[in-house]
This record gives sequence, C-alpha cells and structure tokens, in this order.
Amino acid sequence: MDITAWRRLFIALLLAMSFTPLVALASSLSIDPRFLPGGEAAVDELQQELERIRAGRSVPRIRPAAEGEGIRIQGLDDSDGLSMRLTDSRDPFAFSLLDGVERIAVLGPPASAGRASAMLAERAERRGIHLSALGLQPGELPSFTDVERLDAVLLLALPFHEPDSQRELFDRLTEAGVATLALTDAGQVERGALLSVPGALDAPAFHRLLALRLDDLAAGRTPEPLTYRPELGRPWLNLETASRLDWAPPFDLLSQSRLIAERATALPDTSLSLQQVVALALADNLGLAVARQSVEVDAFERDMAMSRWRPNLYLEATGRVIDDNRARSGLGQSPERQVTGGAVLEQLIFSEPAMAALAISESLDRARRAETEVESLDLALEVASSFIDLLRLQDQQDVLQNDLELARAQRDQASRGLEAGAVGRGELSRFEAELAQARERLEQTIADHEQLRLALNRRLGRDAMAPLTPRAPDTESVEWLGSDPRFAAVLEDRDSLEHWQSLLVRSALSESRELQALAEMRSAAARELESRRRAFWVPEVGLEARYTTEIARAGEGERAPWEADSPLVRGGVDLLENQGVRFPETGRDEWSVGISARLPLYAGGRRSIERDTSAARLEQVALQDADARQGLETRLRAASVELLAAWRRIALRGEASDHAEEALSLAQVAWREGSLEQVALLDARTTARQASLAKSEARWQYLKALVHLQRSLGMIPGPMNEADRNHLLSHGDSSGSFPDTTKDLSP
Repeated sequence: MDITAWRRLFIALLLAMSFTPLVALASSLSIDPRFLPGGEAAVDELQQELERIRAGRSVPRIRPAAEGEGIRIQGLDDSDGLSMRLTDSRDPFAFSLLDGVERIAVLGPPASAGRASAMLAERAERRGIHLSALGLQPGELPSFTDVERLDAVLLLALPFHEPDSQRELFDRLTEAGVATLALTDAGQVERGALLSVPGALDAPAFHRLLALRLDDLAAGRTPEPLTYRPELGRPWLNLETASRLDWAPPFDLLSQSRLIAERATALPDTSLSLQQVVALALADNLGLAVARQSVEVDAFERDMAMSRWRPNLYLEATGRVIDDNRARSGLGQSPERQVTGGAVLEQLIFSEPAMAALAISESLDRARRAETEVESLDLALEVASSFIDLLRLQDQQDVLQNDLELARAQRDQASRGLEAGAVGRGELSRFEAELAQARERLEQTIADHEQLRLALNRRLGRDAMAPLTPRAPDTESVEWLGSDPRFAAVLEDRDSLEHWQSLLVRSALSESRELQALAEMRSAAARELESRRRAFWVPEVGLEARYTTEIARAGEGERAPWEADSPLVRGGVDLLENQGVRFPETGRDEWSVGISARLPLYAGGRRSIERDTSAARLEQVALQDADARQGLETRLRAASVELLAAWRRIALRGEASDHAEEALSLAQVAWREGSLEQVALLDARTTARQASLAKSEARWQYLKALVHLQRSLGMIPGPMNEADRNHLLSHGDSSGSFPDTTKDLSP
C-alpha cells in the first residue's frame, strides 16, 4: 500500500471519529426532568412533539438524565419562570380567597421554594402575611403538623411527583381546609389544586418550543436560547375542590376562568346538586368559550387604536424622467433621469379621532366583557330552571304512579264486585277508562322527564344517555332562606315587602351586568358623538422627519455648468468661490423636519352625516338603557312577589292535599259500603291527585322564583352562603337589616 492510500485511510478514520458524537447525539437526547414542569411524565409529551416536528425524518429518543447531566440550552433551567417579575395580574395575594389569611407557605422543590418565598416576601409582609417555604423532596408528602398550621399554599411545579402523588398531596391539603394556588403549573388544578394564577406556564406550548430546540440539536445546529416563556391568559379553577373547601368563587372569577369540574359519569348512582349542575354547565361550555374568544379577538381593536400613536417609519424610492429642455435649463438641479431614495418618520402629535378611537375601544371592551358575564348568568339560570323542572317531573311521576296504583286497585275491586253482582258493567268500564287515562298521564310525564334529561346532559357536556339523578334541595334549610329569620321579617306585612323590593331594585340597578354593559356602550357612543362634533374645528397635528439621498442621475442636466471639467470653467469657479461666492452642488443628500396641521373644510357632507349618525346611536343606547332598567325592575319585583307567594303556597297546598287525601279515604269507604255514587268517588280521586300535584308544584315554583331573583341580582343560582344571604336579606330598617324574629318558618 502506497503513501497515498495510507493518507486516504487515515482521513476516512479521522472523519468517522469526528462524526461519531453527532450520530450519537442524533439518535438519543437526554434531558434533566427537573427542567420540565411535569417531570418524567412530560418526557413522553416532549417526544410526541419532536416526532410531529420531524415528520418523515429520523426521531432521536429522549431519555431522562440524572441531575446535573443532559442537554444544555440557555434558559431551560428557568422553566418555572421564577426569575421573571411577578406582575399585578399574577399577584397570588390579590385573590379574595386570601383576604384575611395570615399563614401561607410556598410549596415545591427546596431550591425553588426558597427562591420564590424570597421573591414574594416583601409583598406578603405588606399584607400582614407570614410567608414560609415548604420544600418537598421527590415523592415526599408534607406531615400533618406542617399542614395544620397553614391557611393556604402557593404551589410550584413538582416535577418529581407523579400525578397520583400530586393528587394525594392536594387531597391531604384540601381535607385540612388549606386552599392551594398553583403559581407555575396550571395542570395541577386538574389533579385537585384549587386555583392557578393568570400567567402560569402553558405546558403544551412550552413543550413545542423546547422540541424545536431539540430538533436543532438533533441536526447538529446550535439551538436558540429559551428566552420566551409561554403563559396562560386566564386562571384555572377546580369547582370540585372549591365545593370541598366550602368556598364560593366570586362571579367575576367564574366568568373569566377555565373551569374544571367532576363529570360524574363513571358512577351510575351519583347524584348531582343544583350547585354542581350549574358548575358543570359553566365548565368549558362551548358557547361561553366562543363568547370569551370573541372578547379576546375584539381586544385587538384597542391595540389598533393605540397603534396610531406610535411612530410610522417607512422607506420610499422615486424614479423621474423629464424633458431634456427642462433638464438643461435646471442647471443641474433637475436632471433628465433621476432616482432618489429616502426614509420618512411620521409621528402623530394630536388627533381627536385617534383619541376618541382609543377611548371608544376601551369602553366597548369593557362592555363585551360585561356581556360575557351576562351570558354566563343566563346559562346558569337556564340550567338551574331545567334542573328544577327535572325534579318537578320526578315528583309528578311519584304522584301519578300512586294514582295509577289507586286506579288499578279500584278497577280490581270493581271487577270483583261485578263477579259478585254488586256493581254493574258500566261502573267497571268507567274504572277501566280511568285506569287507561292514569297510565297515559304517567307515560307522558316519563317521556317529558327523559327528553329533559337528554337535553340537560348535553347542556352539561355529558353523554346524552348518561344517568342523571338530581338531588332535591331542602327548601326549609338556611341555604334556601327557609330557616333564615330575616326572610320571615319580609313576610310580615305588605310594607316590609315593598321596602325590601325597593332596596333590591336599588341594589340590582347599581350592580347589574346588563346595565354596566349598556353604560359602557353609552359612554362609547357619547365619546364618538363628541369626536364627530369636534371634527369641524379641531385640526390634526403631526410631525414628519424626512431624509432623501440621490441614487442615480443621467441625461441632460446631469451636472450644472459650473461643474464642467473644462480647465477654464474650473479656474473661473475657483476664482469666484475664493471671493466668497458659493455655487450649489448637485446630487447632494437632503433632510427636513416639519410639523403639519390639517383641517378638512368640506368632505361631501360626510362629517355631518357621521355626526347625526352618532347622535342617533347615542339616543338608541339611551333608550335601550331605559328599557333595560324598566325590565330589570319589573322582573325583580315580579320574582320577589312570586317568591313570597310560592312560599306561602307550600303550606296552603300541603294542607289542601292532606284534606283531599282524607276525603278520598272516606269516599272509598263509602263507595265500598254502597252509600256513595261512583262519580263522587272518581271526583274525590281526581281532587286528591290534583292537590298532590299542586303541593309538589309549589315547592318547585318557590325554587324557580328564587333562582330568577338571584339572576336579577347578578348572583349565580343555587344555595346561598352567608355572604349571599346578607346581600339578599340585609335590608330593612335604618341599621341596614330587618329586625330579628324567632317566628316559626316552617311552611
């Protein structure tokens, strides 16, 4: 083998050795799971993202690495984002849940927990909160003594705790009555944590960004730093955990959060309360999701309005050709062919339409957000009404089932009487007809119940055929006003009722989301009209800075006569310049700065039409506001009257039902003894059935009136905690509450 062959073999071996690390890197990548919010469980998600990105190409296998080992990407070791400044929108202490809380711990890996505790210490101290750090080793759970001294916990990502371990952790905290707020990993809310703050890490988006960097590593390229940290725009809220903690989230939090609730489809015998049904309806409802997304889309209008106040920078180029005579007479200042380029900076200084557009977009944004809350309340009311109707139909089934059994017993008794010769064939036929009608009434009620169950399941995002067992509310409990003495004070006389209604109307008019939305729309229309009126006499002022340079020139007039190359011309020019005469130079750069004010004088009447349109729109919104106020007051007064009337009807119809049952028993005895006609017996049974149905109906009429009253006051329909009852009933005398009473409230 000659020297050339040896050289070729050596070069081949050297190249193979140099490319070995790249091949190994491309076939396998290792990453420290501590840098992933989901820990080792997130490695598979990262693998899937990488496979999607490298579609059709070889995909390296991602493996967990030991602590301190694995790939190195700038910014990866700060995936929890703790080094970023916590803005007011991510302030965990701003939630009403933590009002009055004294002891809070930051829970997470020891290093991260200590760092986050130090960052939040000053803010907690200003609120009088004792903040501590509670570090957990991989798989470790806090002891009972660590938990019992806490009021709330701020959660960091727990990468070395499996999902089941995290669920056990959150269950332990919830059972101890400790609220849990996730600072960095919103996915913890799905595992049982109560709430996540806005701006928590968007794990899927983070995995996509990281997969792009891993793709660069697999291809041998240097990855970009992980300087961008994707965040979630709204908090997540676990309604099941809130219920276990006996905490009622405020409506603004419910309307803005992504709600997570227990679907209750696995257990056929699981019963649902009205509060749970409303929570399920609000959780990830597609209609509400569309409304919230519309708000997000329309929010860009404010950015568009704001963009007019930012500088406008652009480049321009101009090519020009003029006749040779004009170019020749221009003495080199305007050549026959010329190309120029320039940069222009424009800055708006004052513009009434731009100022108005910004104010209008802000008002409309607030109006749309209020309308979204209105949609949430309407959905809650619709679901609550359907839930109550389902309970009503269940009660009707029980009543009609008993009526059917009674009709069958009477038919059987008449059949035996016919065989004994005690009754005629006509009486038996009449009992047969009554039995058929009773069966028809029951079957129709069952069909109505099934149709409503299917529709309600769909409304709750459940399978249409999933079992649904509604749990009947206890109307006599304090949560439904039944045993609240202040409710009895409202029932005292007409004066107390009217005074209560007046205070409810005043409260509703000041807090109504519908009126808030209309007020913002009215503000936007008024500002638009003001801007249209000012457009006749207020100019628009702007600043313009322009720099222009000549790129090329040719043809006649390319140079001025004094720029000729002739020695005679040059000598004369130099002589004159020495005497102080300055000749202009051709083709030099130019710059200018100017302020302009523009006031249109006539635009075809368009400005007058726009002004009149704005005035008409303002009047339209004012009429809508007046109509909404009247409608709200009417609905609220009607709901309060119906509420009190239905409460009284419960006792009256119960008494009537008892008497009707007693009359039916006596009629049956009399008919068996032969002292009562069949018609009178059937009338007694009809009366008893109708009285039983009316007794059942009164209870659900009361609940329906109550949820409609809650909706008119902007409250989520359902059982009320003490704060909601105070809001509803703490009105009356000068001290702000009705006089206490020990009157028996049982209907």
